[in-house]
Amino acid sequence: MNQCVHILFLLVVLILVTTTATNQLVAVGGGGGDGNGVMKKCLDNERDALLVFKAPLQDPFGCLYTWRAEEDDCCKWKGVTCNNKTGYVTGLNISLCLLEGEISHSLVNLSYLNHLDLPANFFNGTIHRSIGSMTQLRYLDLSANSFYGTIPPEFGNLTNLQVLYLSYVGSCRVENLEWLSRLSQLEALALDGISLAKQNHWVDVILSLQKLSDLSLGGCELSQVMYPYSSSFLNSSSSSSIEGLYLGNNSLTSSMYHWLFPLTSNKLRYLYLSNNMLDGIPKYIGNLCSLERLYFFNNSAMMEFSVFLSNLSGCTSLSLQYLHASQNQFTGPLSDDIQTLTNLTNLDISNNRISDTIPMDLWSMWPSQLTYLNLSSNNISGNAPDLSSHFDSNSVIDLSSNNFYGPMSNVSSTVASLDLSRNKFSGGISFICQIVDGLLQFLDLSGNFLSGPLPNCLWHFKRLVVLKLEDNNLSGRLPPSIGYLRELEVLDLYKNNFSGELPLSLKNCTSLNLMNLGANKFSGNVPVWIGENLWGLYVLILRSNSFFGTIPLQLCQLPYLQILDMSKNHLNGTIPSCLSNLTSMVQRGYPQNLHFMETSDHHVLNAYVDHAMIE
Repeated sequence: MNQCVHILFLLVVLILVTTTATNQLVAVGGGGGDGNGVMKKCLDNERDALLVFKAPLQDPFGCLYTWRAEEDDCCKWKGVTCNNKTGYVTGLNISLCLLEGEISHSLVNLSYLNHLDLPANFFNGTIHRSIGSMTQLRYLDLSANSFYGTIPPEFGNLTNLQVLYLSYVGSCRVENLEWLSRLSQLEALALDGISLAKQNHWVDVILSLQKLSDLSLGGCELSQVMYPYSSSFLNSSSSSSIEGLYLGNNSLTSSMYHWLFPLTSNKLRYLYLSNNMLDGIPKYIGNLCSLERLYFFNNSAMMEFSVFLSNLSGCTSLSLQYLHASQNQFTGPLSDDIQTLTNLTNLDISNNRISDTIPMDLWSMWPSQLTYLNLSSNNISGNAPDLSSHFDSNSVIDLSSNNFYGPMSNVSSTVASLDLSRNKFSGGISFICQIVDGLLQFLDLSGNFLSGPLPNCLWHFKRLVVLKLEDNNLSGRLPPSIGYLRELEVLDLYKNNFSGELPLSLKNCTSLNLMNLGANKFSGNVPVWIGENLWGLYVLILRSNSFFGTIPLQLCQLPYLQILDMSKNHLNGTIPSCLSNLTSMVQRGYPQNLHFMETSDHHVLNAYVDHAMIE
């Protein structure tokens, strides 16, 4: 996982945690009137302070359009929360607005402000020390901005703070972390992207925060800290209250586990160790009886997968629901311990070197309801597995790039995303007719030995976005029910034996933007309705078929078309001069379209990126 994706992941986590904390903390003084139904207006000096704050800022999307001098009640302004009895401004929530400029000192005049939420903007300059005088603050979020300089040690005066988010605030540094130990009420802390390489004894500081439940230190250069704890640390009896611990992207090796131990307890529910250099986990991780989610992807050191799993065989094996351990260098077989972690609902061990044969009835014996299963890009083999049960609604199944073989027969009716591509599956694909709940959004069966027709049951798939069947031995005419795929954006049937004319119902698939029908046996005229109805196409490949007749002028009406390939057919006549109107073809670069399919677990999205080959 590259740095940008890592930052995006942590920001998503931050937004999720922020939302929860906001709901808990912003309630003070929110909305409504007093006991007589009279709304209190904001005070003039606080209204003026907000206008001074706004004045130097660039606001490209008009987030602060309601902040006008002629509107005398600032409690009605977007992002402003007031106490409904006193009129004091108690909350300021301006996130994801891309505001640019420096934060004005005027905010210190908001004497009752307890919630300051300014993430995902372009605030710049230094972080004013004056914020350290706003001792009434309980919630402070300056994440994802463009500050520079030092994190003010005056933040240690904010002794009422319960939430402090300073992730990716810019090129900021910490001179001394001791100020943090004074924030005894702190429950959530995020310092991602701020170097702690020179912060010796930082573990001692964290352990002094008795109420801390969420700690995120991604990308803090923790591997460079020479003395993460003091000599008295080894004899410390303090118990960690941390429930969520995020330590990704720190180049950590397994030598870190000696200082991680006191930060973990049976209160720990989420542990994020991804994007490091770890070669396994210690057995004490397997004894964390409340651990629900373990993120261990993209660790570079080689390790035996069976050993990794055996260290989770304590009470963690009963509590763990999420195991995301993709992009490691796991070797060896799966071992009987996948069956030990029987309460998993999300399992991702893709992009490893696991080599094993899975018994056909493995998933039918699984006691829990799987939501996400990804075994892709390994060397796993065996007969086509039974995928008919033990999968939750809107589940994701990805077995791609392995060595499964034989005919598929049983698939869960509740699956939302099914990827069986690049295996050795054979036989027909009538099994897809079992998926009758209308939840399927992504279907990829490409790169197998499948044969027979595309069954005429596609009316079940009204939410289908991506259909990839290329590089198989499928044959026959396209069924009329293909016209029910109104949400379909990608149709890739390349290199099969489909034949006959394109069904007229295909013109109903008006969401299509990539249609690859090349290397088949389609015949007839190139339909004029492609240009009249499929106006969103940017890739149209009809090469190596048996189309005849002239090139329809209606293709010139496709405003986004960038790739048009009709070579190796039986076309005649002249090339329409209006094809020169397809100006999208001369645009520099090729825009990759992302297609997102949301599952029942909103933390997991299955994304597909278009690609097209020009031969």
